[in-house]
Order: sequence, then structure tokens, then C-alpha cells
Amino acid sequence: MSGTRSRSAWAAALLTAAISAGTLTGVPAQAMDGDAAASGASTSTAKVDVGGVRACSGTLINNQWMITAASCFVDDPAQATTLAAGAPKLKTTATIGRTDLTRTTGQVREITQLIPRTDRDLVLAKLASPVSGPSFLHPATTAPVAGETLKTAGYGRTKDTWVPNALHTGTLTTGPVETTAIGIDGTPICKGDTGAPVFREKNGRPELAAIATNSWQGGCLGSDETRTGASASRVDDIRAWITENTASTLNVWNLQMLAKTTSGLYHSMRNSNGDWTSFGNVLNAAGTIEDLEFAADAAIKGKNYVFAVGGNGHLYQANRRATGGWEAFRDITAEVGDKPGLTRVAVTSTGTGLALIGLANGRVYHATQDANEVWTKWGDVSGKLGVLGNATQVTVAHTSGGETQVGVAADGKAYHGIRKSNGSWSADWGSVSGLATGLTAKINGMSFASVAGDLQIVLTAADGNKKHATRKAAGTWSTFGDLGDELGRDTTIGVDATAVNGEFQAAVVTTDGKIKHTLRHADGKWDATDQVVGYPGTVESIALTGSTN
Repeated sequence: MSGTRSRSAWAAALLTAAISAGTLTGVPAQAMDGDAAASGASTSTAKVDVGGVRACSGTLINNQWMITAASCFVDDPAQATTLAAGAPKLKTTATIGRTDLTRTTGQVREITQLIPRTDRDLVLAKLASPVSGPSFLHPATTAPVAGETLKTAGYGRTKDTWVPNALHTGTLTTGPVETTAIGIDGTPICKGDTGAPVFREKNGRPELAAIATNSWQGGCLGSDETRTGASASRVDDIRAWITENTASTLNVWNLQMLAKTTSGLYHSMRNSNGDWTSFGNVLNAAGTIEDLEFAADAAIKGKNYVFAVGGNGHLYQANRRATGGWEAFRDITAEVGDKPGLTRVAVTSTGTGLALIGLANGRVYHATQDANEVWTKWGDVSGKLGVLGNATQVTVAHTSGGETQVGVAADGKAYHGIRKSNGSWSADWGSVSGLATGLTAKINGMSFASVAGDLQIVLTAADGNKKHATRKAAGTWSTFGDLGDELGRDTTIGVDATAVNGEFQAAVVTTDGKIKHTLRHADGKWDATDQVVGYPGTVESIALTGSTN
């Protein structure tokens, strides 16, 4: 097929696969040069069953919405028919995160609402409830170009299997690029592949460029056609439409992220659907800090408090209002006390105020801000719990009973101390590294977060290993679990964590300057790795907090 086709040409390129009694099933097979997907790969691709009479593929774009082809849901996909918004006419389910359909992995959700796009063969499909675990494919920000190599993954027919039991993948080449669609050629697009993602790899992260809609079906079982060309509906130009129409499933909680990069300090938010806002320049909005060393943040009642350490060792505070505007940075060194050599800070909400931890010349300090935003002076935590050699990182969280949990990474080990609600401190530092963490290399990062009153911790090691555990209010620790699948196995230079609406969210900075993020749901299930993009420069550190704006 040369070029692309409008929705009026569905009849010439029907991709939906019939599902009927007695349909052959067979074993997984390759479609020409396409491959059966590796276990756990392309978990954003879904198998869509429309009333037991038709099958398509779909693409998960956030935790409760898919995008696929509108032609999957009309009475006769071979005719150009307008699809009505609302519930599907036939009961429709999506099987998500199940590479091998003979297994029970992944999740199955009913599709309860359709929002069609009127200018191309596309529809948004709402799932009955959110899913956890599978990855999302975020829409691309730039259009495909002719000759560009793209990839695809679908559950459609192959060259020798009528209804495969496995997801298959392939490589495509972009042909003509039109206003709403692109031509593609390469691995055959067969019946059942309608709605399959057409995506590119950009900076190590897949992004959705288009959705497969129609094809000549050359090379597909049952077809005598030799042409393998196909067309796909673009998604790069409708990001605003997607965001607007999926907003109904948002709650008021957002993850706030600060990224200190070689270009400055930037801020982004991740909403409850899993979508990130563009990174904004904090120093442009709140004032320049000379030789910015480090930044941290915490939120109270929707207001985000940002703390920055300047090259002069001074501490600065700025506030991001719930409405999105910024109050300028001001030097609070005189309020908390001057600590020459200050290089790191960590901060947490205490419910009515803030608890601030500082690291200066190897010593750990603590200060508090009350509900009236009045600060106490730095208190010497090291003087109470002991000096830890070569301390490089601090973290803090406020847990049930009014306890402030302080963590320090020093000499390749992790330590933990507690400030009780009456202001007294634990007798000395406890050695987190002395627990059965499963880490053999030196610890180079740690972060605390309070989730449902308990302390959750992430540890990173110099060899790229990452571990997670929970400390209950009674002082007992859970077994440390591996986070390699959730945060990758790359070596890292930074880590931070926070609680957002009862969920634990964590992110790391890799040695090559990438940000990788995951979250742990209240039921203990983890989401797949999400690589964050869009910040200027190379990331050096990150800070996370959760708020309701």
C-alpha cells in the first residue's frame, strides 16, 4: 500500500480478527521478520476482546486509559461508520501485561467508556479500574519523519498462526507523513493488530508515535496479497486532547519533582494518571541562587516548600503556591543559624510544620519550622547520636506517633536515628546496613518516606543494586526486596522517595544523568519503570514530595 488511507477506506484494509466458535488457536509463531515478544516486554500493549466477536490490540497510555482504533468498535469495521461516544455496544475487555495469553499474569479490565476522535481512526478507552504493574506509552512530542525506523507490538495473526497466544513485535519504516496519519512498511500488520502501538525509542525510552489502523496484510496467514504496507493514525499532535479527555480519572494528588541539572533547577509534576507536566525553570520563577549545590522540598496543604543550598553554604527557601505561582527565594541562614560547609539538606512535613536536616562538615543538624513559619536554630544531632565518618547523604520522614526518622549514608553504610515526639533522641545511630539488606557493595544512596504512618526506605548500592523495606511503628523491619525490575539495574548517583496519596513513590538518577521512577501501591504492587524526560541539561540530583495541587 502506498501512502495512507482515511477512515472511509476501512473496507480495503480490515485488520480486526474474528473470534468465533471453532476458531483455530495454534502455538505462538513469528510473523515474517517479527518476533514473539520476550516475557514481560511491551506490557503497555493489550489484547482487546470486543464482545467475543472481534479482537484488536490496544495501547495503555496511563493507569486507566488505553488508545486504540475506533474501527474496532463499530458494527461493521469494513464500512466507514461514525463511532458514538459512551459505553461500547458489546461487552469489551482488555488483557494487559500478559505477553503469553496462556498464562494468568497481567490484569483484565472491562472497557466502560469510549471517546472517539472525529478526524482519524482513534478512540480513547476507559478501563473500569486502574491497573498497576504494566508500563505506559506516553505520546510522542514530535511527528514521525519519512524513512524513520519505528517498532510495533500486537496480538494479530502471523504468517502461520490464525490466533496467536503470544504478543509479537516487529520493525517498521515510516513512509509518507500526512496531517493525521503515516504510512508504514516492514513487519506485516495483520488482522488483530488494529490499535497496536507504533513507537520509537528516544533516549532509551519508548514513546508512542501512532496507532496501527489498516493494512494490505501481505504475508499474513490467509492472505494472497504481497504488499505489506500499512497506515497508522498519528498521536503526537493530539496530546492536549488526550490529556483533556482522560482528566476524569484524576484525583487531586500530584507528585512534585525537583531536578537539579547542569543547566539549573527545574520542576515537574506527575498526576495520578501517570502523566508528567513539562519541566519549568525554578530559578527563573523564584530567583537565581549563585552556584546552586543542592535542593530539597516538602509540601504542606498544597504548598510546596523548596530549599536550596548555595555555593556560599547559605540556605535559601522558596514556596510554590497551590495555584502554581512562586514566592521568591530568601536567605534563611540567619533564621536557622550559619553552618559553614553546609552541602546537603532533607526536609519533611510534620503535619503542621517542617523538620529540616542538614549535613555540614560531616555533622548532622536538625531544625524545625512551626505552623507560623518560624524556625528554630540548628540542633547538633551528631552531638547526641555520634559522629559518622564521611557522611555523604541525609534523609528524613515523619511517621506515626510524631517521630522524626533521620537517615544518614556514611562510609558506604546506612544509619538511622529517631527524634521522638517529646524532642528527645534515640540513644545512638542504628545500623540499617547491619540488617539483612542483601546488598554487598557500598551503599551510595538512601531515602525515607512515611506511608500510612510507617517508614519506607530505599537503599542504592555502588554496583547498581537497589533495595526496599518497611519499618513498622513498633520498630520491626520487613524483608528487603529487590527493586531492579522497578528502578532498573543501572548504577546511580542519587535517590529520593515520598508518599503521594498513600502510595510510595521513588526515583533514582543514573550515572548517565537519567531519571527513573516507580511507585508502590497500597496493596504492595509496584509499577514498571518510568523514565522521566524533558529536562534541560544532565541531571545531578532530584527531590520528591507529594501535594494536592
